[in-house]
Amino acid sequence: MTHEPFTTAERERFHNLLKLAAESPFAGERANALAAAQRLAARHGMTVDEAAAGARAAPRPAAPDAAWTTAAAAPFVHLMDWQIYAAKLRREAAIRAARARGLDPEAPRSPRAQSAPRANPARMEPRDHARVLLTETSLRLREIVDITGLDIYQVVGLKLMLRTAA
Repeated sequence: MTHEPFTTAERERFHNLLKLAAESPFAGERANALAAAQRLAARHGMTVDEAAAGARAAPRPAAPDAAWTTAAAAPFVHLMDWQIYAAKLRREAAIRAARARGLDPEAPRSPRAQSAPRANPARMEPRDHARVLLTETSLRLREIVDITGLDIYQVVGLKLMLRTAA
């Protein structure tokens, strides 16, 4: 059975658990300390006696070279350079395939694609929105600033104008 050596912090914790298990005046505390020491030793593939004796296996294997680490981590890193490059290659291949099927690159684009994005018609103007929030809610001024995008002086000015109008 191979044993993983304790780190310095784990070795100290294990030692403190054994000391507590041996010296505590409370039976429950002794049992819990011994159980925790057993779990810590088992995590490293050892019994409590082996861990207490300091049984150690061969040193850990050397860290893998940087190329392997990068290659192993690459699929898990969001939008790395090679992923962007691969996406561009897929896009270019899709465009070539579309042209081979008859896509005319000079054909006019759809009206929706040509126009600038529309503002959301359901969205209120920031000053009107702030006015409604000031009169109908108990939000703090800073929260209204964050919601509407106005600056704090504009919101305070609106609040003061609403006081005088009422």
